[in-house]
Amino acid sequence: MNNDLKITIPINKEQIELSEKMTKNVKADDIKAVSFELFGTLVNTPFSENNDLFLLMEKEFPKIRTAKCGFSDLRIEAEADAKRKNKDKCSVTVSRIYEILAKKAKLSNEIRDALIKRECDMAVSLVFPRGFGRKLFDSAAESGKKIIILANSVYPRDVIMHMLGKCGYTSYNELIVTTEVDCGENRSKAAFDAVIKKEKAAAKQLLHIGGDVAADVETPIMKGAKALLLPDTASVMSRSGRLSGYLRAARIYDYDTAEFLALHLALGLYAAYVFDIPQTKSMHSDFCANAYILGFIVYGCCNFADISELDDTCTEILEALKNHPEIRRGGEDFNELFKRHFEAYLGKFSYNGFTLPLEMLARHGGSMDAGLLKAYMPEKSYKKWKDGITDAVTAPTGKRTEQNKLEKLADRMFPPGTKVRNMAEGVLFKLKGKL
Repeated sequence: MNNDLKITIPINKEQIELSEKMTKNVKADDIKAVSFELFGTLVNTPFSENNDLFLLMEKEFPKIRTAKCGFSDLRIEAEADAKRKNKDKCSVTVSRIYEILAKKAKLSNEIRDALIKRECDMAVSLVFPRGFGRKLFDSAAESGKKIIILANSVYPRDVIMHMLGKCGYTSYNELIVTTEVDCGENRSKAAFDAVIKKEKAAAKQLLHIGGDVAADVETPIMKGAKALLLPDTASVMSRSGRLSGYLRAARIYDYDTAEFLALHLALGLYAAYVFDIPQTKSMHSDFCANAYILGFIVYGCCNFADISELDDTCTEILEALKNHPEIRRGGEDFNELFKRHFEAYLGKFSYNGFTLPLEMLARHGGSMDAGLLKAYMPEKSYKKWKDGITDAVTAPTGKRTEQNKLEKLADRMFPPGTKVRNMAEGVLFKLKGKL
């Protein structure tokens, strides 16, 4: 099991206040029912990119491909095609997705069904409870609220129930699976209408919690309910500093490939555990000015990496990280979590890119982060490091919507926000106005 390891991550005053405020809202006397979006709110996956699960499957099924696409791209394209064709339900089914994939790759029904089963099994095995979401769920249960879970997913009810059972969620009253909900004109509206129907009381007595502003906040409020926004941990992590943007920029041509899957998963665990309770970015820091947090992802990754070719500055910083007790504790927790979550896959990973967090700290570290190591480095070495720090080049991050191959290539060659991309888009905008 990966959810029986107890780790202690420091939380700040802002996080404590947020936790108390949200818990108070859940327990409020005028609230009779609480609904939770399942994914990102009650349960987490150890993924930082949309295609990470499919890249894991690609390692197991390398022969499932066409002349132009490997399994991961096929799976993404099949889901996008299914969404375009689907008009009846609020979400497409995994079976429909694989019907389309099987036609593209010319697979037999037996292989198609085996792939469906394998994806569902892997999804269940890798999911784990979000700590803060579980706290809010338990608060609702202890307060005698009716609990409704909304599973916006491609997976069928039995798979969702296995996920809930694995994560310890048993005391809920209703489970709504969007593959079973008729769509209507607006998917998020139809899904929330199903929640209200199950609640069987006035909408004003219902509190909904989720991570999507439009679907989980605006729609419930428009329906007369109350709502709390609990952002998914990956998006909070992306806003906490430059790390994820730096990693994408540093490997701009191949970051989305299986070669860097283990690094994606490292970021996924970093997000899920460190940013469980949301917090804002600290000035002049990429790691919330927190030694444990810096150690979790920087020192933790180094323990899996090939460090034989580090330059002198990185080597000295790595030694300082090792000698800082709180940094070392963070790294050791990361190591144990990574091994527990991915025990079945450890021998299949390439740990490419695992020195990149250290290299970012060495070359572009924020002043608050560098200051954490001042007492653990020789004065001359520390000054040389500080004097050599420059601004980091970053690329846009976050789980993105489906893109065609040309859009993906454009984003890799000229990331949105860079000078050359802005110039190109400016030219295209002017041309569009003349057409």
